[in-house]
Amino acid sequence: MSRNLLVVNGHPDPRPERFCAALCEAFSSGAQARGCAIRRLDVGALDLASLASTGEQSAWQGMEEAFRLVRAADRLAIFYPLWADAPPAGLTQMFAYLARLEGLLHPKRAAAKSASIVVTTALPALVYRNKLEPVALTGIRTEAPLFIGSVEAITCAQRLRWIEQVRELGKTLH
Repeated sequence: MSRNLLVVNGHPDPRPERFCAALCEAFSSGAQARGCAIRRLDVGALDLASLASTGEQSAWQGMEEAFRLVRAADRLAIFYPLWADAPPAGLTQMFAYLARLEGLLHPKRAAAKSASIVVTTALPALVYRNKLEPVALTGIRTEAPLFIGSVEAITCAQRLRWIEQVRELGKTLH
């Protein structure tokens, strides 16, 4: 069983009222109930635009913290909205940076981390379940994602059921 779990909110907007943030909280709650140590990383809170354009020190500090969190984790749980059939650019950019740093700093230990993936999408989930290739995030070995579809159309009761299902997923993840 993974004891150190990093929960990654890949939504570009890290505000807690976002559905991805609520799913992250639910998963964390379930995993904590199982005895896991939980850390959280909100990709939207990182200043990736400054990192790419100016290389500002504050942006590198956020990336350094992300690097430490990923390295310390036994396993990851990554939550993000699907946009144009892909994860948000910031999420893929962050994992590409982290893989590059890992390769530079520890070239002999650049093993991929295992991750559970939960993807929200505006279209019905069945559109994606058998269509998409496995998610490609540099340095991450992913399992088949859980798709939560029609997120813009589902009711509050349906959102609450999904949140509870993701909490149970956190309790049972190995």
